[in-house]
Amino acid sequence: MADGGGENIYPCLMELAASKIDPEPDPSLAPKFRDFKYKIQSDYRSWLRDVQEKAFKAGTPIRAELMDMVSADNSDLSDAAEAQSYGLNEGRLHPDIYMNELLTSTRVIHQVLAAIMKKLDITPEEFQIDQSMLSKA
Repeated sequence: MADGGGENIYPCLMELAASKIDPEPDPSLAPKFRDFKYKIQSDYRSWLRDVQEKAFKAGTPIRAELMDMVSADNSDLSDAAEAQSYGLNEGRLHPDIYMNELLTSTRVIHQVLAAIMKKLDITPEEFQIDQSMLSKA
């Protein structure tokens, strides 16, 4: 394996798949399996961090949590791939999963705030946003 970044992801997918064998093989059959698994998965974490950083700097949205390739089990990955192939993620507000989560949460907050204001009999005219408070940490 090369010491580079993202260019190693595709050529080493078989090794990543092999590192996900569950249950782990008998130590007498594969005495160095744990070392192999650790090396492959730590390499992938490093490579995927590089890809995520480059995508962020380029402003390119990422449609999936890349680290799931390493941390998720095979059935979860299979389910996520199947959902994507059937277009079940098309209802997302934004193609970047983190931005989508923020946008969805913001919309929920707006709905809840409106319901709370209605219960408290606060009109939109009575509710004023102090813009100076938005920039304070």
